[in-house]
Amino acid sequence: MEIKGTAFLARQDSVVADFGAEAWRSFLTEYAKKEPVFTKPVMPVTWIPGDAYLRFSEALLARFYKNDPMAYWGFGEVAAGQALKKGQLKAMFAHADYRRFLQFFPGVWKAYFSAGTAQVETGEGFAELRITGVPTPHAYFEYITMGFMKGGLEALGAKNVKWERFKGFSKGDTECLYRFSFTG
Repeated sequence: MEIKGTAFLARQDSVVADFGAEAWRSFLTEYAKKEPVFTKPVMPVTWIPGDAYLRFSEALLARFYKNDPMAYWGFGEVAAGQALKKGQLKAMFAHADYRRFLQFFPGVWKAYFSAGTAQVETGEGFAELRITGVPTPHAYFEYITMGFMKGGLEALGAKNVKWERFKGFSKGDTECLYRFSFTG
């Protein structure tokens, strides 16, 4: 499993926004001594080994976010909001274009993660999301994806976004199954 460098750079943006550039540089310099893959600059097109990235994510949570895996959710919300308001997805979706955004999500998964699949089924005011085939089920994949879905729906104008978990990596399941409901 490999993870696209854009995910790493989004974590950098989050930490710098929350704690400052010097805190990020200090953390990365210290962490790179333990994980040599991070000694070289990470570019958006860089692929990072999944196990190294998950260890990095855990260290990031320990240092800055009190080991709370729900911080991953926040990362996902911010990433979706940025992508839809000023990022690479801005021109692709109109306000309230929920169904198209939800159907687009499996391609977003493939763009950032080299293994596993995300499947979305949509209906009027709801979406079911299933993630399967991730070789190392980890709260990172679950929460970042849920945050991205929620943040994306809200960025497009959805109201009352609620979610229900049926299965999740953070609970020891080998797949995730969530249902989102919302109003337009």
